[in-house]
Amino acid sequence: MSSKPASNEPKMGRLALGLLPFALLVVALAAAKTWLKATIGATMFDLVVAAVTISAMGYANYLFVRYHRGLDEVHKASAEFAAQWSMPAGQAAFVLLLFLPPFRDLMTSLVIEFGGPGPGTTVDRSVVVFAMALGFMGVVMLQAVATLVFNVIWWKSKQ
Repeated sequence: MSSKPASNEPKMGRLALGLLPFALLVVALAAAKTWLKATIGATMFDLVVAAVTISAMGYANYLFVRYHRGLDEVHKASAEFAAQWSMPAGQAAFVLLLFLPPFRDLMTSLVIEFGGPGPGTTVDRSVVVFAMALGFMGVVMLQAVATLVFNVIWWKSKQ
């Protein structure tokens, strides 16, 4: 009798099925962008994008918690280590990517295509990089504030 490692196929199938709503949200929003803007207006479309983004983030948290429950102590320690160091590493990687001209060109073309005045117009690359840096700093500041708030909540609940 030969021992064979357990197949990873069911787990990969669950992962693909779990990530399907993300893909559907992005495809549906991109496909309906012009129709939604014409129907409900630009301001409401921005609110729909914000709601979809918040929903996707909530669903990602749900998937993370569900996955984390099935881990043993060693895997939980590994996940905590990854969570501790992934945010600073990701932030540093984003800042370093802002220095690469191909990344700047990609972001500029995405802004022109999806967020700018429309195809065929020009957008200064420095404006895009400045806007991304400002947005990035805002996210980091909000993460710091949220960390502080949840730390206070945790300590208050322990008293």
